[in-house]
Amino acid sequence: MRSVLSWQVNVPEREGITGVVYDICFNPAGSQIVVGCGNVVLVYDATDGLLLHRLKGHKDVVYCVAYAKDGKRFASGGADKNVIIWKDTGEGMLKFSHNDNIQALAYNPVTLQLASVTASDFGLWSPDQKSVAKHKISAKGTCLSWTNDGQLLAIGQFDGTITIRQKDGSERLSVKRNAPIWSVNFNPTSEEGEDTLAVAAWDGTLSFWSLTGRQLGKDKQLNMDPCSVRYFSNGEYMVMGGSDKKAHLWTREGVQLSQICERDDWIWMVAPRPKHNTVAVGCNDGTVALYQLVFSTVHGLYQDRYAYRDLMSDVIIQHLVTEQKVRIKCRDHVRKIAVYK
Repeated sequence: MRSVLSWQVNVPEREGITGVVYDICFNPAGSQIVVGCGNVVLVYDATDGLLLHRLKGHKDVVYCVAYAKDGKRFASGGADKNVIIWKDTGEGMLKFSHNDNIQALAYNPVTLQLASVTASDFGLWSPDQKSVAKHKISAKGTCLSWTNDGQLLAIGQFDGTITIRQKDGSERLSVKRNAPIWSVNFNPTSEEGEDTLAVAAWDGTLSFWSLTGRQLGKDKQLNMDPCSVRYFSNGEYMVMGGSDKKAHLWTREGVQLSQICERDDWIWMVAPRPKHNTVAVGCNDGTVALYQLVFSTVHGLYQDRYAYRDLMSDVIIQHLVTEQKVRIKCRDHVRKIAVYK
């Protein structure tokens, strides 16, 4: 795998101060990218990085953005304690507030329900509600992720707790880690009917959990503080960025494969572009960049035996006559294949 820089933009300074890009998200079609930087929300054309909208509505730093599944609205939240719902055309629709800074936002993948989390509570709001249903949490919330069916919400907290909530806000279970949880993401594809939650913590670990509270495998040591982990290519891979200023491609089992990019400052957010093999990164120095990932074919042939790489870390051997196949899980980056007797 190699990566190619498609475009990058430096968010304009305001009064000599460079804004930090804390969060980015794509619309479901993958045609636009929304960026929270400074106290503004910026909307770019995802193809060429052309600025489409510069939205002013927040009075302080914007920490988070999220797009609804219908592609007709997106939300932003930040240090002014407000959440603003915007139309996809850039017009403000409505605003609601919490008593603390808005740390993260996540739209339900099935409905138009919006989750928001702060230092003291989290909120659940739908267009058919007159008010936001708010629920207390035990520590500062930092990140959110819905299950693929939209029934459960994972909240990562600064005290190391991961709490799993029902759609009505009640707690289903919680897990305690040893460091702040900075990013959580459910795999969009369930394996054997079981949802898998990837958890990135600031003790430099990546871990995986089931909805029964059982850890899947051992902690993966990262040697950096991860700021963002996201599943990519319908859950086949993951992308991750953080304090080492790099973004990497990983297998869904947590095997590091290839470096996507190295930037000049911390990478706060990585966001895969829907329906494309491209990944956007948002950085501490106010830059946003889009990289295209190019996957090459690795294979080998000997008589009636054909072997090829799958998911970057597996090898499938196929008998060309009987079409029988055997998968070998190498659990590492497969770079070359040779088949011989």
